[in-house]
Amino acid sequence: MRFKDFKYQEMAKFKYRFNPETLSFEVHKISIGKRLKRFTGLFIASVVVAAGCYSLYAYYFDTPKLLSLRRANAELALELELLKKHIAYADKTLSQLQLRDNNVYRPIFGLSEIPMTVRNAGFGGVDRYATKYGKSIYANLLTECALQLDHLQRRVYIQTMSFDTVAQNALLIEQMVDCVPAIQPIAALPLHISSFFGVRTDPMDGDLRFHRGLDFRGKIGDKVFVTGNGKVIAADFSFSKTGYGNCVVVDHGFGYKTRYAHLHTILVRHGQQVQRGQQIGTVGNTGRSKAPHLHYEVLLRDEHVNPINFFTNDIESEDLMSIMHINIKDIKGEFD
Repeated sequence: MRFKDFKYQEMAKFKYRFNPETLSFEVHKISIGKRLKRFTGLFIASVVVAAGCYSLYAYYFDTPKLLSLRRANAELALELELLKKHIAYADKTLSQLQLRDNNVYRPIFGLSEIPMTVRNAGFGGVDRYATKYGKSIYANLLTECALQLDHLQRRVYIQTMSFDTVAQNALLIEQMVDCVPAIQPIAALPLHISSFFGVRTDPMDGDLRFHRGLDFRGKIGDKVFVTGNGKVIAADFSFSKTGYGNCVVVDHGFGYKTRYAHLHTILVRHGQQVQRGQQIGTVGNTGRSKAPHLHYEVLLRDEHVNPINFFTNDIESEDLMSIMHINIKDIKGEFD
């Protein structure tokens, strides 16, 4: 290396300042503190400039991270919309199932329908979701989905309980068939119904009154049979305004009850279990009655219904007499 180049490099390591007093250049040394201060200032200025440049870029252009978040939010919104549609479809399906349950399944077993006000009753409110979804940009959509799910869950629970009840009654279908009042209560042949269910002229005073059962003409002492399995809940003389006289009431379960009135004799007691075709008394003329006959009523969930709708029309006379433990040869006339 030449001497001239070496001298230039050596001088570049130092800073020189002209001294007017000596009219010469003198070496000027910078303190460490000033150097540090200058470096700090340059560093801060660099950071500020970099941050400003980044802000301007982020304002006009999406960063990769922001683009990723936007895509994730869009996918989340789409999934929530799909979930909302699935909930709506499940709600529609459940509504159809509820209607079928009320109009088909429950009536088969004599069960009263569950009111839609009970099935569709909601609970809670949006307040309990405020702290959970309040800060989310999809708070309204999340709250709506959550409320629909809660409502759907309650309706499913009620429907499940209803199906459990129907299933229990299905297991008892054979017992129910034996309990429904399905045969005639008197063994008179031919069978004569002297007064039908509905409005009629009262034979006692001639006024129009609603007749809540059927009157079977018979002779005092004719046998009276219970029309279905059940339990005797009344077996005594009735002092009510209806004038039933000697009366037997049987609870068959499943919402069914039958009443046998104006009896001459009562052959069962309160609390006794009886089987279809079992004799429970004899035809009489007690109470508010002008001639020997059997007054027979059927109640479904404590509402009077027409007993004639429960008679089994396709039963053979021999089978009916077998149920009643009667020899058909002992009864004159033809089976009606």
